[in-house]
Amino acid sequence: MSTSGNLEYDSLVVPVQEAALAMNTLKIPRGGEFRLKLSDGTNVYLNSASELKYPVCFDEKERKVYLSGEAYFEVTKDSDRPFYVETEELQIRVYGTEFNVNTNQPGKVHTVLVNGKVGVKKRGMTGEIVMKPGELASFDRKAGTFEVKEVDVRQYVLWKDGYFTFENESLEQILNTLSFWYDVDVFFQSESAKQLVFTGYMKRYSDISEILDAITDVVGVNFTINGKTIIVSK
Repeated sequence: MSTSGNLEYDSLVVPVQEAALAMNTLKIPRGGEFRLKLSDGTNVYLNSASELKYPVCFDEKERKVYLSGEAYFEVTKDSDRPFYVETEELQIRVYGTEFNVNTNQPGKVHTVLVNGKVGVKKRGMTGEIVMKPGELASFDRKAGTFEVKEVDVRQYVLWKDGYFTFENESLEQILNTLSFWYDVDVFFQSESAKQLVFTGYMKRYSDISEILDAITDVVGVNFTINGKTIIVSK
């Protein structure tokens, strides 16, 4: 069944042996978002500028998908078939849970666990880091290392409910996030402006100017919007 911004798979549509061989790739452009229901009942919320590769129907041994970008997963429990999310650098083993994976952060891959349990490891390595609810596992692409810490998970997952939340994030990080949602390119005229920090919680608006006005009121920078380009100056 398919509706606007939503796609569901029924594993009974085709024989399992045939469907397991069929791999689909779902690409979400900048400025878009999508909800996908996999054949096992797992819900995947795909953020903008993201790509998910998945089988039409999972086989009898495991459930595996491949992610580039950001997605929130609500995984259906199945003790006989482990669920895996693979990115370019990481493999995440899921034990029936809700979590968020983001590969769009500059130099980092963020995995945030809302509830349940996941194990995270660098692809090709043995041993995994087992996460607890409320934890963020940040993988440093350059160093190849993990940092695990407790966080307010709402900051990382409210995007799927139509909200932005930033807590002491740099202006560079914030504008990087907004560039995906609103399909814009950002240029800083001042390097020091990148390091300014902002904390805020706001609903997404159809016009990015409302978001930028709120940031200007707090941080004091100037935004110039020219079509699909935003110029930041102090």
